[in-house]
Amino acid sequence: MRPIQLLPTFSLFVVVSLVACKKTPGIVKPSDSTTTTSSSDTLSQNVYSIDSTTSPPQGIILTAPFNFSLPTSDVVPGMLLVMDQSGKVLMKKTTTGNAFDFERWVINGKTRYTYLVNDPTVFRPTGDVQNAGYAIIADSNLNTLQQINFIPYAPAIFPSNQGLDVHDFVLISDSDYITLTYYWKFPTNIPVRLNPAPNVSVLTPVIEEVRDGAVVFHWDASDDTSFYANSIFDNDFSDTTTPQDYVHMNSMFVDPTDGNLICSMRDQDQVIKINRQTGVVIWRLGGLNSDFPLTADQKFLYQHDATLTDSNQTLMLFDNGDVSLRPYTRICEFHLNYANKTVTSFRYFNIPEPFTQLTGSVQKFGDEYFIGGGTAQYMLEVNPNTGQKIIEFQGNLASYRSFKYLTQGL
Repeated sequence: MRPIQLLPTFSLFVVVSLVACKKTPGIVKPSDSTTTTSSSDTLSQNVYSIDSTTSPPQGIILTAPFNFSLPTSDVVPGMLLVMDQSGKVLMKKTTTGNAFDFERWVINGKTRYTYLVNDPTVFRPTGDVQNAGYAIIADSNLNTLQQINFIPYAPAIFPSNQGLDVHDFVLISDSDYITLTYYWKFPTNIPVRLNPAPNVSVLTPVIEEVRDGAVVFHWDASDDTSFYANSIFDNDFSDTTTPQDYVHMNSMFVDPTDGNLICSMRDQDQVIKINRQTGVVIWRLGGLNSDFPLTADQKFLYQHDATLTDSNQTLMLFDNGDVSLRPYTRICEFHLNYANKTVTSFRYFNIPEPFTQLTGSVQKFGDEYFIGGGTAQYMLEVNPNTGQKIIEFQGNLASYRSFKYLTQGL
């Protein structure tokens, strides 16, 4: 669904140089926050210093910087930045809360922007410190068209002020979209061998597709008991004081070839594909129960932003790494044989920037990556074949994802 330029088939190579809503469910039209647009160089930003070695390819850059160190309970205004390829600010907007996952879509000839906003008033169980809130659909000038709140797929299950998770939002049309939320529940299906306490609680990801105001599909990770045993973090099911975020889904991507969902789950070290009609897991890559055998080099850690490139034939990941096991961040690309469950080719690029412990994103345009560095506070356009940094944005704030779009207009 995200516009990523497609690439030719490649052979194996390695280059080393180198965490979400208003109380009323449904769609409402809220008042706008401040938006400023300019066709001249009169707007400014004080987040990034910019260094360019050559002229970057034409396009626009979207990012939503935020202070990662502030508690999610704080009421903190957010920021949206739209810049050209060289960092000139074209539009900027102040949001009522920190903004996340700022994206651009062109659907039926109309440009839409979407982003998620943290709302401290939405429900969070004790011990849950994640961002949660609501989504915004905006027009080409960042004017708000709709505010999207959580819609429960069944009555009397969720709190009245349940919010959306801020990790991802997929726009299909103005009346059709896919949301993610974290559901606090007390499961009864944790395998006995994991010694669960009788009243242990978890945060389980729930995906919903909403069309014309009605939930037409939902998927609850806790229905699949395999995720409990395969969790690699936040998986102490004897702990009754804190809900266990044992899956931590952080990205959703609609595979254009079949319409199904490719999802990244950070606390499983795994990417899965979900049938968007039945909810069945089609395949699993990575983690403790991978359908595809992986070599040591191919194993990824705490990844984000699983998408497709190369004519939708290549799975691409922002592979964060681990502060102890592998304290550097990579871009990974997999060619997969889905019938035989094998990796037919693989390549990685070690990013020549500081380790990104959390968040992050990657797109590919021809021979170049555009990378959002997440909590490492940078954006980078780089040629992985030569290691040349085309343009580098070094910041003082984190971002969840950052995107570049090869377009001549907003």
